[in-house]
Amino acid sequence: MKIAINESISHVVPNCRLGYLTINNVVVRGTPPALSQEFAQLQAEVAKAYNLEVLTKVPRVLAVRSMYKKLDFDPSRYRPASEALVRRVLQKKDLYYVNSAVDVNNYCSIKYLLPFGLYDLDQITGDVVYMRAHEGSYINIAGKTVSTENKPFLTDGEGVFGNPTSDARRTAVTLATRNLLAVVYADESAGADELQEILDFVAEMLVCYNGGTVTGKYIAHTE
Repeated sequence: MKIAINESISHVVPNCRLGYLTINNVVVRGTPPALSQEFAQLQAEVAKAYNLEVLTKVPRVLAVRSMYKKLDFDPSRYRPASEALVRRVLQKKDLYYVNSAVDVNNYCSIKYLLPFGLYDLDQITGDVVYMRAHEGSYINIAGKTVSTENKPFLTDGEGVFGNPTSDARRTAVTLATRNLLAVVYADESAGADELQEILDFVAEMLVCYNGGTVTGKYIAHTE
């Protein structure tokens, strides 16, 4: 499986990059205590480093928001997943602990201030294209029907399944998931070397808490 970036994205975000990796034969469990401890420490660091007034002025948050605006994807209405998670921490709201894989995904999203996506690889059909979707809708992880029209999405042979704000229920990672696709929706300021370092960290964390073997590590970029 490979991911390509469609011209509907590259035309307006010429330096768009997606980092992605595949991990096979994982064992997804409930949230391990060690991961909970790491998460608590990260939340404390975030609460100390930022506040709601300055968050949107942080360079990485600004860069992600700029990417959204270029795609006509209002970051105030459809918050990047990373920003939404950090806001919950700063508002002293409890984060949702889901499982040993999804929690690592959210941890990394907060750590790097970038939207991350995590998907059940076995529910993805064929190769993947990152593009602006046509008119239609999908069921998100929360079970709500969401419009796809003109929004950026990962798409496969069965339609849309992921974007930097809200993913589809179809490819959600559960305790039954055995193979993972992890995606980093990088902003234009993230260079290839930085993105490679991020992928290395994500791979290490996912394997640490879920086992399995990294079978692919890639960076998709505009042609």
